[in-house]
Amino acid sequence: MSEFTTELAETTAAIIEHVGVDPETPAEGMSGALWTHLADGGFVTVGVPEAAGGGGAALGDALAVVTTAARHGALVPLVEHGILAAWLAATAGHVLTSEIATVAEGDAHCSIHRHGDTLLFDGAVTGVPYAADADTLVVILPPEPGADGSSVAVVAMSGSDAEISAETDLTGVSYADIVFRDAPVAFHGSSPVSLTGFLHRGALAYAASTAAAAAAVQDHTVRYASERTQFGRPLAKFQAVQQQLAQLAARTTMMEIAVDSAIATYADPEIGRLTTAAAKVVTAMSAHSVAAAGHQIHGAIGTTSEHSLGRFTTALWSWRDRFGSEQFWAEDLASRILDDGIDVWDVVTGTRSEHDTAPTTHRSPA
Repeated sequence: MSEFTTELAETTAAIIEHVGVDPETPAEGMSGALWTHLADGGFVTVGVPEAAGGGGAALGDALAVVTTAARHGALVPLVEHGILAAWLAATAGHVLTSEIATVAEGDAHCSIHRHGDTLLFDGAVTGVPYAADADTLVVILPPEPGADGSSVAVVAMSGSDAEISAETDLTGVSYADIVFRDAPVAFHGSSPVSLTGFLHRGALAYAASTAAAAAAVQDHTVRYASERTQFGRPLAKFQAVQQQLAQLAARTTMMEIAVDSAIATYADPEIGRLTTAAAKVVTAMSAHSVAAAGHQIHGAIGTTSEHSLGRFTTALWSWRDRFGSEQFWAEDLASRILDDGIDVWDVVTGTRSEHDTAPTTHRSPA
């Protein structure tokens, strides 16, 4: 976070309100018009280093743009394009120039080979957000033999013989599996970012997005309970509803605090790993309860495709498992305690352990 965080959030909100968001759920895909406005203003790469064509802002500032969009129900690939794809390419020394990029983790079955002067990519990647909208896929792969970090491939989606499945997530956004055969590779290089580091960055971004969607559910639900009357008085006057609203507020606040802590400590590789895992557990664990409370208080109207509540509750259900489920991150925290010798008190309080520890090996959330 910096002195620019509030200004970035307010300007992003103003752009979204100017362009408008269609709340119908499921949507027919991403908001192309809004993406164009955000891209023209430099908001989609605000967290990418200046040398790579970005704004050079800290991750906390970049996530302020992401969470503002999430809280307004905007379906745009801010996490995939700027927080992950352009940033990852930059760590490998490549400036990403695509209009819309998304990301994926490749496994040992993915390969890059040369045909003449051209590099080609073969392999399958799964669960790729905005796959049908992107013109570029940035793939993080295991490092070359004897190297640390990872290798990064920038693969052209347009013009390649790629099979993209037709699946979407609950919000209506493309969320697909892709099979590549001899897809042109625009860039291939080494990055100091490990697979685990990439996973943690993505997990933090989606934990923040989930918390923002929960805050939107709370806003809509409190307003509806105050305006909707039943038996001659507002719903918010009934004790049972008040209890639900209190629980909704408590869970939303817990999510926001966990995310704020993770963002504040992200730069510390030791504490940041713990707080990111904790934030992902808290947001994933609370997402269902927040969505349920919102729908219970709204009743039938909240389930209609035209009502804006559905945009946020489907986001909660879709995003809670991105970059690892609640169970995956709970096990990650447990492994830090049982395998790496981290003291439970350090996990609870978010403080640094006095003794050095070796990190556990990379685990894929897939």
